[in-house]
Amino acid sequence: MTFNNIPKNLVNDLCGCLDRIEAAIRTDEAAKERERIADLFRAEFPERPVAKPPVENVPMTGLHGEPLHEPAPQPEGFCETHRRLIARLSEGTFYAVPTLAGHLNVKKDSIYAYLCGIKKAGYQLEVRNTGNLKGGYRNIYRLAKTG
Repeated sequence: MTFNNIPKNLVNDLCGCLDRIEAAIRTDEAAKERERIADLFRAEFPERPVAKPPVENVPMTGLHGEPLHEPAPQPEGFCETHRRLIARLSEGTFYAVPTLAGHLNVKKDSIYAYLCGIKKAGYQLEVRNTGNLKGGYRNIYRLAKTG
């Protein structure tokens, strides 16, 4: 039996409809399966909740026990590049402006502007002179270590 005279758009519509039905069934089955596993877990460990409530003076950890690294609240007006620059400078390594510009994919002039904004926001920068008097960059930067 051949179906050469069925228009292609009707076949595509039928396939799309069947795909949507399958997705709905899979979503429903996945939800039922998650609920079934949660019920088994609750039945096996009734005295231990799956998620433990936070304990006072105990740091929260991720799924595997690693400490949560919540980002510090950023000052108003900071963008993603500010955040990336602060993360790079907080690594403890001194960086030159051209290197930072390359890592963050921005112009050198932008790095100088971001550094000014970071300083105005209260971040302490360590600046070292490279001794280079023949051009290029003269200073290298990192965030001052606290504590």
